[in-house]
Amino acid sequence: MDSPETTIFDAEELINQAIWRSMYDQNFKSELTLSSEAKILLEGLSNLDPILEKHRRRALSQCLLRIDHAYVGLGDYEWSVERTTEALSLAETSGSDVQVARSLLALGNSFLNVGDTTNAERQWVRLLLLAEEYPEDEEMQNVVGWTLVVRGHVLNGKSLYTQAASVLEDAYATLVHVGDYFGCVSACDLLTEIYLKLESPEKADTYKAKSDEFRTRIINQPNPYDP
Repeated sequence: MDSPETTIFDAEELINQAIWRSMYDQNFKSELTLSSEAKILLEGLSNLDPILEKHRRRALSQCLLRIDHAYVGLGDYEWSVERTTEALSLAETSGSDVQVARSLLALGNSFLNVGDTTNAERQWVRLLLLAEEYPEDEEMQNVVGWTLVVRGHVLNGKSLYTQAASVLEDAYATLVHVGDYFGCVSACDLLTEIYLKLESPEKADTYKAKSDEFRTRIINQPNPYDP
């Protein structure tokens, strides 16, 4: 029988595979399957020492976020707020502020998807305030970058193009710094669209070229889960 440490490690490997399947392969069904397997492993553990229990809660929180991401990717928004709220509760008792930030981003997105922009913004403001305590933490700043991308989408939807461009410029700089190519593509694609609306074709062309560059880098990344 595997030790609890091994079980948690195995679950985290499944979660990492799930992230790859969704981010690079856009395979949300595979993401859901892998994350659900990880959830079963993590929920089967009990009576752990306090340190391992925190580790389990952090992993289970991330697992729930991937399950929610998969459902949303498949067009199923039902129970999204409930899932991400549960993920946040687990994160808050896991000892990981980065996981809290990830959960706040996801919960904000869940509220946004049901049209509750006010509650969405509350989660993101809380996240950004928390992240101020970790200016050098790349994982935390990665979450910040993605949060700014989402806020850019919101501002774009409100036709606040100048504000959206400013937020997305910050998002792009943050995501470049932490080496998140997928996030860079998202920021650059939206910046391209917005600068065209602002009648700045040169800037639009610049970000279109950057987006193409990062797409190439993503394609050329080795897949660690190839059989």
